[in-house]
Amino acid sequence: MEETQYSLLGVQYIKQGHAEEPVGGFMETHTLYLINKGSGDLYLNGGKHRLKAKAVCYCPPGSIADIQRTPSSPVPLEVYELRYEVWDLEESTTCNRVYIKNLCALMDIGKLPFAATHEALVLIQELSQRMEDQAGGGGLAARLCIDAVFKQLLSVLLRSTDDKNREEDWLERMRLAVDYMEKHYHIALTRNDMAKRAGFTPEHFSVTFKKATGSGFTEYLTRLRLEKAREALLDGDDRNLDRIAREVGYQDGMYLSRKFKQHFGHSPRDYMRRPKRIVALQYLGHLLALGLTPVGTSSNLLRARPYRGMLKNVADIGDAKSHHAIASVQPDLIVTSGPNSEPLSRLAPTISLPWGQEDSLDELLRLGRALNREQEAKTWISAFRAKEEACASIVANRISTHNATAVVLEFWQDRLWAVNIAYGRGLRNLYRTFSFRPPEPLADYVLGEGIGLELTPDMLAAHAADYIFVTVWEAGGGAAYAKRIMNSKEWRSLPAVRNGNVFLLDLELFKHNDPLALEQQLSIQTELLTNVHTTANGAQ
Repeated sequence: MEETQYSLLGVQYIKQGHAEEPVGGFMETHTLYLINKGSGDLYLNGGKHRLKAKAVCYCPPGSIADIQRTPSSPVPLEVYELRYEVWDLEESTTCNRVYIKNLCALMDIGKLPFAATHEALVLIQELSQRMEDQAGGGGLAARLCIDAVFKQLLSVLLRSTDDKNREEDWLERMRLAVDYMEKHYHIALTRNDMAKRAGFTPEHFSVTFKKATGSGFTEYLTRLRLEKAREALLDGDDRNLDRIAREVGYQDGMYLSRKFKQHFGHSPRDYMRRPKRIVALQYLGHLLALGLTPVGTSSNLLRARPYRGMLKNVADIGDAKSHHAIASVQPDLIVTSGPNSEPLSRLAPTISLPWGQEDSLDELLRLGRALNREQEAKTWISAFRAKEEACASIVANRISTHNATAVVLEFWQDRLWAVNIAYGRGLRNLYRTFSFRPPEPLADYVLGEGIGLELTPDMLAAHAADYIFVTVWEAGGGAAYAKRIMNSKEWRSLPAVRNGNVFLLDLELFKHNDPLALEQQLSIQTELLTNVHTTANGAQ
């Protein structure tokens, strides 16, 4: 006899359509939910998990679960609910065995849901059919068949979590190894040292590292160091290559220059030369502010509102994966924010700056230095700061921004976000130009890392701001949700709403976070704030 016994209590097939038949509740037993079709959300002990077909969710005894179908899903949510008990052997003698019920969680619910195999879906369907057939009566053979299918299904599901955990283990070790390399690329790093740090033999480490990253260890480290050297060159100083070499882990500038040319196909000095034909996969507004019109840009940027009328002869190259289209415009330089620019580097020298990690004006100055346009960058920044000062003075003469709070709230299909400053939405101007502050409970979410904080209607009062700016993701169905929330008593009771200090912003302009967009946003924000009683309740 095994030390752990599993006892099936029941299998239920649930089809959740527009009638919204409830799924879940208080879990008295171990429960597994297998999603057969459709999509939805699992709310488990305060956490939220996205569900789609073939997802498996485990709910331990004592937990509270609720599964809700995605309202926009064209098909009903079909769910199999599997309830069972677990008994652990407590005492065993020659004539007696005592089991006690195990009510502890069997899986880490923080790693759910996991994907079911096709075998598991076939088995749950068979088990459900056999249970249904047996409801009309059945003998010992039928019950044994049900128990056998149940044990086989449970074995498949538990094996899936074991496989997932094993896969996550080596992936996590590789993630930590890469993270260590990203932080310590400037010191001596060897394969043997990294293998020991990851807990692998050197040979196993090499195979696993390449499987995880697509590159060998030495190749990855070389590319990482050279990318860092290229970032250093963006400061506009290619004369002190020895210093840059030491900063990235090489002994001198001559060695760095040789490796740089081997990898990128051109020397550091050639890289610094002013390009004539630029493809902008990002930072389009920065380039235009520098007086540089690219020969090609992405489809999204080509249609973006801040640059209307400025891109008459600029080619549409699709996106960063459209290598043939990019090559067809014969670029001298590609500007992007993508983390892996190696495929692009084969087409042309590539500047890759992480997006949203610096103030837009600092980004402009960095690009200006890299493109021999430093003076143009300084001139633009000086003019913008003068405009900032004038706008701040105009607003201060109409309203008191001292210690006043402001926030940007964005509506999606079923969510409401307090947006982080890295995502544009005019927040840079609100907090730096006009000196607003975020509400204290939102400060870390709005000014720190991440995308912000998801809010529910009952959280609005505790996170209220003196001035509320609203953006709506209409393409994602946000308009209907915005209308519902703005008609709620929670929204109408906010001081900003009662005082007429709520403003609707055009997301197509305010989602951009570059110098040209900031300048346009500043004009609109100044006009709104100096006419504060004309936009009550978020409607202009």
